[in-house]
Amino acid sequence: MAFHDVSLPDDFEYQGISGAGFSTIVQETASGHEFRVARQAQGRHRFRLRKALQTSSEAAAIKAFGLGRRGSLHSFRLKDWADYTTASDGVSAHSGTDVIIGTGDGTENTFQLIKVYDAAGDAPYQRTITLPVSGTVVVTLDNAATTAFTLSADGQVVMNSAPTSGVVVRAGCEFDVPVRFASEVDQFMQLQATGYEIWDIPTLDCIEVLSEVEQPERWFAGGATDHGAVSTTQVLALNGGMLQSYAPSTAINVYLPPVARIPGGGQIFVIRNQTGSAGSLQLVDEGGSNVGSAISAGTTKTVALARGSTTATWIVY
Repeated sequence: MAFHDVSLPDDFEYQGISGAGFSTIVQETASGHEFRVARQAQGRHRFRLRKALQTSSEAAAIKAFGLGRRGSLHSFRLKDWADYTTASDGVSAHSGTDVIIGTGDGTENTFQLIKVYDAAGDAPYQRTITLPVSGTVVVTLDNAATTAFTLSADGQVVMNSAPTSGVVVRAGCEFDVPVRFASEVDQFMQLQATGYEIWDIPTLDCIEVLSEVEQPERWFAGGATDHGAVSTTQVLALNGGMLQSYAPSTAINVYLPPVARIPGGGQIFVIRNQTGSAGSLQLVDEGGSNVGSAISAGTTKTVALARGSTTATWIVY
């Protein structure tokens, strides 16, 4: 299977239904009380489309597209006409100040494009954008427009130089959704002749393909990375595991990941400065501020994240 960087033809008449789901497990007791378990951290969009095709050539084009994708095997681009820009309503023109995608620390120069929903609510939802539309991405540094960046294949803004500490990086764009055909389409793509030279497809169901991001599901308390001897600045990521072990040869900084991507909890990381190391470890947040005191050789510290309604605070103990 692979991602094909092509779009489902949109020059046909669309009718359809779209929306996201989380596959939440709801366990109800005999008294009517509930216990709910989130199986997914990301909402997975589904699309139930109907194509009203006008000519046999258009019918042939959509058939060829399905065969080219081998049914459900390969994923592709789909434009969600109800939500395709980073503007709050999803359809208005985007701007370079739509979403904060990071804060400069003088070292990091790569920032993932995102969209934030219900930003003023109790639990804002962050959506990772992996398929920005070419030529639409605009970026600002402290609200000043800049073109000193490139765009990676998976929707990351790579600045030509790392923004200095405290500089707020914002961005906006149009975007597509990575999807595949649903199994029903894979088994039988129905091309229906409704009259002379008039064709349609009663259903053309598509399912979003969730990309591997820093935290694709709820946090998993496991895994470890032994970084061994290090002498330069380090950057932590959740996919490296909970236990992070270092043997610094000098005093170095270890940058914690952006809090927007982390749900919070009592044991996000366990940091170990190995016995016999010549240097210390200083944890630093995304804003460039020290978190806790320096971790000396032979010491292990636990790192937690306390989340409030609008704030998140790293705690080291």
